[in-house]
Amino acid sequence: MTTRDGQARQQPHHSILALRVTGGFVGGANLEFVDGLNCLIGGRGAGKTTALEFLRFGLGLMPDPKASPQRHRSVDGLVKANLGGGRISVDVRTKKGMRYTAGRGANETVQVLNEAGSPVPITLDRDLIFSADVFSQNEIEEIAYSPAAQLTLLDRFSEEDSLKIATELDQIERQLGQSTVDMRRVDQEIDDLRARASELPVIEERLKSLAPVAGPDAEKINHAHLGKAARVREEKLPDLLSLAMQKATREVTTTASALRGTVQAQFDASIRDGANRAVFQPMEADVLAFVQTVGSAVTTVTDAMRTAEARVTAHRASLAAQHVVQEAEYRAIISQSEELGGREAERAALQASLSQANAAVKEQQAKELHRQSLGTARGDLLRRASELRDIRFALRKRVAENLTRQFPSIRVTVTQSAELQRYRDLVADALKGAGVKQGPVAERLSQVFLPTELCEAVIKHDYKGLAQKTGFDDERSRKVVDALGLSGAAYTIEAVEIDDRPCIELLDGETYKEAPNLSTGQRCTTILPILLVQSERPLLIDQPEDNLDNAFVFDTIVTALNAVKGARQIIFVTHNPNIPVLGEAERVFVFGSDGKHASVRQFGNVDECKVEIERILEGGRAAFMKRKERYGY
Repeated sequence: MTTRDGQARQQPHHSILALRVTGGFVGGANLEFVDGLNCLIGGRGAGKTTALEFLRFGLGLMPDPKASPQRHRSVDGLVKANLGGGRISVDVRTKKGMRYTAGRGANETVQVLNEAGSPVPITLDRDLIFSADVFSQNEIEEIAYSPAAQLTLLDRFSEEDSLKIATELDQIERQLGQSTVDMRRVDQEIDDLRARASELPVIEERLKSLAPVAGPDAEKINHAHLGKAARVREEKLPDLLSLAMQKATREVTTTASALRGTVQAQFDASIRDGANRAVFQPMEADVLAFVQTVGSAVTTVTDAMRTAEARVTAHRASLAAQHVVQEAEYRAIISQSEELGGREAERAALQASLSQANAAVKEQQAKELHRQSLGTARGDLLRRASELRDIRFALRKRVAENLTRQFPSIRVTVTQSAELQRYRDLVADALKGAGVKQGPVAERLSQVFLPTELCEAVIKHDYKGLAQKTGFDDERSRKVVDALGLSGAAYTIEAVEIDDRPCIELLDGETYKEAPNLSTGQRCTTILPILLVQSERPLLIDQPEDNLDNAFVFDTIVTALNAVKGARQIIFVTHNPNIPVLGEAERVFVFGSDGKHASVRQFGNVDECKVEIERILEGGRAAFMKRKERYGY
């Protein structure tokens, strides 16, 4: 919101109050910033960029080393080379009026002090207490090339909601990772059991061939055989139950032992007797109370298991007594037939195999039920992730629409779940050695299947459905399904995040052109106005005028500066006189250097620094007057 004269209304916003440096290239610097526009000027190598990057480093706002490794290394190297063994302190005021000081050395993490000078356990940006937008030289142009950077830019306009979504998605991603491990393990166990259970029909048929099908005693003999088969399985059941109880007890015991070992390893003498023992001693007591509770539970479980085993043993004895009688009756019946008696050894072996196959079937059924519960929990995670991504897309879309309305020559759009590269790469990687062309096949699969749909087709081994949707022949489809099913790759693919795809375009004549296809100057012309949009965060840019003509600097940058002053703080490193002079900078810092040490030679408003602005940015009074004379003014 702006006033009648085009100035933004004063709104609560974050501000950087001061930068202090001890040691290093700009050691002794003490820059006190003001609200509105602050400009750092000076000759090349005078320390301006160093001061701006010190602000970034001191606040802990370094480029993401994963997303921008080269940029991170560049900034980190500049800071460490120019700071040496010195220290940086940055005073800030939050939009709520709270003051903090962030400080660090070149190889330290950020330490935050409150107004009383006491350290506080917070991270300014991660805890949403304070943040700033910082862009190094040429970083604006880089945004035009990077969809990820453009999404980050859009998310900053709804920072609090976007951060909450990102945090929950990170948690879900970790849970899905563990779910993938669990599903792969259970699938392998089910496959092994299925192989053992697959012998059941064959064994049953062979047993049928050994049974009499006619005669006066056929029914009696067949019934006796069924009883024999049941006894074979019954004999094994007590042992199977005992083994299952023992396994469960071992797992509980192992978990308790691992917990106890972790606690003992962490609470060593250096912790117990250290400077913070007053905190760690009661903490250890609380944790040990839990360890003791777990230990008591282990004792209870172990005692219960032994009691159950003793009772199972008693039941086994009773069962054995009944089996002795039943076996005697069985043998009496079989002995009446000389032919059947001769086959008894073969039948006994088959019945033993039948018992094992039946046990595999039962265990397979139990594993499949377990897999269903894992699948249900995994489905809930995937649905929640999808919901969060829908919410985030809606936020991004609203931001894009607002920016498009604000800038008639710039069009910003977002397409949901359209950035398929990571999805394609995962599929292509899983197809290695499958005997198909990885790239084209992965491209086609990513076009016609959502990750969840592809995973479902693989799990169901639905190569016919895959062939129908992709146009592949049956052989290629089978190879794809087999490869993606190997080692559970389909689960990793199922959980992959397909990000939204942003598109920032500039109206060039009568045609909109995407940012990567623009000239260097046009790319900056497209991105810079978006950065200058009103925000509660300070905006720090190193030489925003790079690759821009003076007409654009005056028409766009200066106009935008005057529009947002009062609503946000601006800190620019610049070589263009239009920015401090026509932008009416509230404070100008004039840097100078003797090659070994840089310092602020002068500071003040534009009028107070007029001579230095004229000398450094205009080329001196004589040059300025000659241009004026040449123009005929």
